[in-house]
Amino acid sequence: MEMLRERRIGIEANLTSNVQTSTVPNLASHPLRRFLDEGLIACINTDDPGISGIDLPHELEVAAPAAGLTLGHVDKAIQNAWEMAFLSEDEKRSLLCR
Repeated sequence: MEMLRERRIGIEANLTSNVQTSTVPNLASHPLRRFLDEGLIACINTDDPGISGIDLPHELEVAAPAAGLTLGHVDKAIQNAWEMAFLSEDEKRSLLCR
């Protein structure tokens, strides 16, 4: 985790998909909360909704609370997603203006 923090390497967490694929046994044991608490750049993502049957609202409204994430954690994850986005600063500013 120290290397991830030092190098500012982002982690895209797919909460429900990680349970579906048995990467973690259940949402309560998902490490995303710890990643955020440790200051890692981690965000909440989804896998292919057509395959996994989930979307971002589900992850934010259902999976995140079940994984022990507070509104503060979710807010930080959203900020991290923005930081991790493969967009230039000009593109990010343009989107914010919309």
